[in-house]
Amino acid sequence: MRLRKARVPCYTARDGATADELDALCRATLLAQRERLRHLDVDVYSDEDWPDDLRWAVEELGERAFSQRSALAKRFGWSPGITVRLDPRADRDVELAAAVASRTISASGISEDGRLAWSTADTGTGLAFELLPEELERVTAALAARGMAPDLLVPMP
Repeated sequence: MRLRKARVPCYTARDGATADELDALCRATLLAQRERLRHLDVDVYSDEDWPDDLRWAVEELGERAFSQRSALAKRFGWSPGITVRLDPRADRDVELAAAVASRTISASGISEDGRLAWSTADTGTGLAFELLPEELERVTAALAARGMAPDLLVPMP
């Protein structure tokens, strides 16, 4: 008989969260989860114009998308895709993912056991974070340190 793993609670942002709150929440959850993430995939595409203060991240991610093209794509001159693979063990990669997370059409973090543990989509309107108890504590502490209400993070139904 195989034992089933305990279900990890999933959280999202409360309705009506501001752009600053969504940015802080995406960053806090990513930092809390990064130790158990295998990789991050970030789309360098947004439904809205990228804010000027994120140009550095968008440009660097665009360059990485170009360099990550397959050999076949390079041979035939195909345009790079919009998805960039990032390493959650690298500080710069985490900073890039966190910078654009609430503004992109899609970003995801896959855990070591192959589960989707961190997901942002649709320019901040679709957020889902599987948080272990110790990760939840780190997230709430990080939000409190920024003066944000604890009700910003809510369990998903």
